[in-house]
Amino acid sequence: MPRQTEPSANSALGNILTRMLPSCDVRSENTRQIVDNPALRLDILITESGRSPVVIEAEFMPAYSAEPEAKSRLGLEVVGTAKHIDAAIALRYPERITDADDLNAALEAESGLSYCVCYKNGSRFPESGWLEGSAEDLVDLIRLISVPQQAVDEAVATLEKGIDRAAAILEQLAKSKPGIVTNIAQHMGLSKVLQTYRMAGAMVANAMVFHERLAGLHGVAPLSQICSSSARNPKEGMLEAWNAILKVDYFPIFDIARKIVNELPAAEAAQMLTNLRSTVEDVIATGMNHAQDLTGHIFQRLIADRKYLATFYTLPETAALLARLAVAKMDVDWSDADAIGNLKIGDFACGTGALIAAVYSRIRALHERADGDLAALHPTMMEEALYGCDVLPSAVHITGSTLSGAEPQVKFGKTQLYSLAYGRRDDGSVLIGSLELLQSSSVMTLFNMSDPGTQVSSSGEETAEQVRMNIQDGAFDLVIMNPPFTRNVTREGATAGTFAAAFAAFGATKADQKDMAKRMNILKRDTVYHGSAGIASAFVSLGDRKLKPGGVLALVLPLTVASGSSWQAARKMLGKGYTDLSVLSIASNSKEMSFSSDTAMAECLIIARKLRAEERRGERGKFVSLDHRPRGFPESSETAREISTLESIRGIEDGPYGGSNLAVGSSKIGEVIAAPVSESGESWGSVRLMDASLAQTAFALSQSRLWLPGRPAAIDLDCAPLGNIGKLGTYHLDIDGPPPRGPFDKISPSPTATYPSLWNHNAKNETRMICEPDSQLQVRQGMETKAATVWATASRAHLNLDFRLNSQPLAASFTERETVGGTAWPNVIFDDNRFDYAFTVWSNTTLGLLCFWWHSNRQQPGRVRLTATSAETLPVLDFRALSDDQLATAERIFDDFRERELKPAYIADADPNRALLDRRVVCDLLGLDEGVYSAVRRLSAKWCAEPSVHGGKRRPKGAAFVM
Repeated sequence: MPRQTEPSANSALGNILTRMLPSCDVRSENTRQIVDNPALRLDILITESGRSPVVIEAEFMPAYSAEPEAKSRLGLEVVGTAKHIDAAIALRYPERITDADDLNAALEAESGLSYCVCYKNGSRFPESGWLEGSAEDLVDLIRLISVPQQAVDEAVATLEKGIDRAAAILEQLAKSKPGIVTNIAQHMGLSKVLQTYRMAGAMVANAMVFHERLAGLHGVAPLSQICSSSARNPKEGMLEAWNAILKVDYFPIFDIARKIVNELPAAEAAQMLTNLRSTVEDVIATGMNHAQDLTGHIFQRLIADRKYLATFYTLPETAALLARLAVAKMDVDWSDADAIGNLKIGDFACGTGALIAAVYSRIRALHERADGDLAALHPTMMEEALYGCDVLPSAVHITGSTLSGAEPQVKFGKTQLYSLAYGRRDDGSVLIGSLELLQSSSVMTLFNMSDPGTQVSSSGEETAEQVRMNIQDGAFDLVIMNPPFTRNVTREGATAGTFAAAFAAFGATKADQKDMAKRMNILKRDTVYHGSAGIASAFVSLGDRKLKPGGVLALVLPLTVASGSSWQAARKMLGKGYTDLSVLSIASNSKEMSFSSDTAMAECLIIARKLRAEERRGERGKFVSLDHRPRGFPESSETAREISTLESIRGIEDGPYGGSNLAVGSSKIGEVIAAPVSESGESWGSVRLMDASLAQTAFALSQSRLWLPGRPAAIDLDCAPLGNIGKLGTYHLDIDGPPPRGPFDKISPSPTATYPSLWNHNAKNETRMICEPDSQLQVRQGMETKAATVWATASRAHLNLDFRLNSQPLAASFTERETVGGTAWPNVIFDDNRFDYAFTVWSNTTLGLLCFWWHSNRQQPGRVRLTATSAETLPVLDFRALSDDQLATAERIFDDFRERELKPAYIADADPNRALLDRRVVCDLLGLDEGVYSAVRRLSAKWCAEPSVHGGKRRPKGAAFVM
């Protein structure tokens, strides 16, 4: 049997990498590669123009010195590059490779290569353990680490400083010559504010960065010749150069930038261009001038009207994760350039193009490692395959730049990038951007960013900017979006007092907003759009309509999609019409629980494949809860690979043993659980979990089984949806809503009130299960009959719809008198008054809290919400199955707790009274043994450790677990 040597293996691996990385220079077992150390022999060195060199140090297992040797290469300067090694890979070959007859074939087929990355700053990826994969996976990693994040961050910071200086020039012009800045804002489709000035600077800077990349191609002169400090007229020189570039192509990058510069007076133009030239040179000096989405990193910080459009920037790591997961579901031969070129990939809320650029980057990587010619593929992708739409022309400009930058030397014709009309038009009509495509395949663009036709008029040749865009239904292989989340019903924070928040951008008047809302009502026909879910739900339908059978839908959505009643139609659509559903959420708190920047609300990623004809629907989904947001591109890549290749996944029905672990190296990064996906759109409780055993116990309860962590088997326990046992009282707007809807006015409370009400939260009055009414209702004149009808729905039991787990103790409360409930505390009506006591005590036990949490929307840290509709399906103990003796026991337990105070729910495990309540319900009411009670208390500790429960709030000193 042959015994292969390490140098032979390195040479064979070098051959494989050379084929998979054709644009790179790969050298194996060479000396004379390191400055001042010509004798040093590197196992494998990978270099490429514009990227940092990467070294691989490899050994056969057990490979004790591979990592120390990799670390010793960090910081060394590579001959002929003027660059230092920032990242080195330690690689371990499996021992079986030594027996291979054909090393090349063995290494190509090997999936058990193990490796880690060592960085110059002392960090390691993964933090512990080793990654395991194939040569193809190794190529992915090399691509990612050859663009060091620190250098990208430095380039972004440099670019932003230059943009700030450019914005300052425009700000001064706005004072001295306001008409000029007004024209610039109009070219960008924005209002005249500081954010617009910064975006204008960003667009000019972006064009100048791209200009410098084109220098030497197509006769393009470098910036140093055009806008040096000694140049006679930098404005004239730049416009002449950009006009020449536009005759070649690159319209999305240079057209608006040219218009901005053209509007500037010569002196201010010279000042801006000279300053930005210095900035561009500094960016290029970092070596990161072509880093993907460089200007996109900063552009989203500048987008105007974010409070209305809710256009939260898709973080690059998120874009990479979602793109990889989506592309993995596509059935394409990545070696076939024609098959790739025939794809249609759309983002109809593209912003600066982070998502569509990430998809293109992933497709390029797959095609490259399959021996594909990326330069030859580029024109077809730009002209035919990649579709992007947005209401901001400036954002589409950045998208075009990012996509074009993949192969700046390659010419192409038109692209499919469009800025769409949004708001009041000259003819008095209103349009609402991409959502016009819900009922049409053809819409008029606001600015044609792709293929400007020409028309001749009396003043000569002009650009015809408005064209019709044609996007057919059922034509796309992949639709990927992070749509706006705004809701018309929003009345909080920045949108307080806004008539129709979803349509309030760009200075829209109330009349505009009203007409745009009417337009949405027309377009929403036969869609899953719901006003309470917001505009994002309309984009879900848009993506569905444009996808062909077998196409992939990939979305960033608010976590409310998992449980909100207003999202039920969307869940139903996915449950009936899709298969291979994956839902990703983040268990941790604060900014870590979102996939976008600048938002503190939980989000999720949804990826699913549309059913083909005669294909069975997907009855189960893969629910992934990450411990934290991916930290960097390598972790995004490995996370996507782990999720896509995981085969054996524990189900939610399999008992409280937790989900299947996701790990990067030996570091756990999350859990995956398989759960049913119904055709009726039932909520998805298996999201945002640090410990999936909680969901398994909650699910078992919903199926009338009590199965607790650590217990060998389930116990039968009758449970049912709350709506099957009782019903919620009158909706609050039907109580005190504007006449004629509501028959009452809500006024201050009184101990002698005829119509008492428990309406809002008051922490001081909600520490015991018995709560006092906080208001009273006064009958409006002439509405006495309707008031009597409403009052007939009063009762004593109340449900907490807006439960702040880290400050409030009660999921349910009780009023001594029959009382009407309000927004926070709707009352619950049971046919049997004895159920009031059982409902109140059950709801405030650990088991009741668990069911409430599992069934609720967990979008906010430490806060869970139900709607009146979702409350109907809340799993509760089936009080109808209790005997008379059990119901009497429930009332005795309630009476015993009249004066007992409960601590906030997030420290239920440290609350002696909550522990006593658990014991009384488990042992006295349900008749279960001490072992079950102990398991319930362990469950309480697990639940209180969930980030969505404590919301990051520290436990009080001395808050120790109570058995």
